[in-house]
Amino acid sequence: MRITRLTIITILVASAFVFNSCDDRVKVDVIRKTGLALSGTQEVPQKPGPGAGTMDVEYNKSEKRLYYKVTWSSLSGAITGYHLHGRAKKGFNAPVIQSFSGFPAAASGTFSGSFFLDGVVYTESDLMAGEYYINIHTALNPGGEIRGQIELQ
Repeated sequence: MRITRLTIITILVASAFVFNSCDDRVKVDVIRKTGLALSGTQEVPQKPGPGAGTMDVEYNKSEKRLYYKVTWSSLSGAITGYHLHGRAKKGFNAPVIQSFSGFPAAASGTFSGSFFLDGVVYTESDLMAGEYYINIHTALNPGGEIRGQIELQ
């Protein structure tokens, strides 16, 4: 069998299409948002003060896992609690659905981790609807000092 120039070009074009298709699938399966704000104004009721933070999140749809990195500063004191709450939109409170451990109990810091969306307690539809938020608590504000909604859309 003789390989012609047309055969080689056809193989190259087909290979490029396959590799690009795989790359597009990966991009669709991962959603990233950076710089999501945490503040006292998002607390219900609002908490005055200089405490603030940002959150970078990445949701991998195929793994059903949300990765997060939260940075905070200028809190009224050391962190006494760090939780995921849900299901509630901005302006509404919800119960704790996951308590995190291992965070630095400091007025400023960074904490990273991930959690699995099990389809029961944590669902992809609630995540995509912005129904979950991170809440950081201190002794002065035991109900929460700063809060940040996880918004992927």
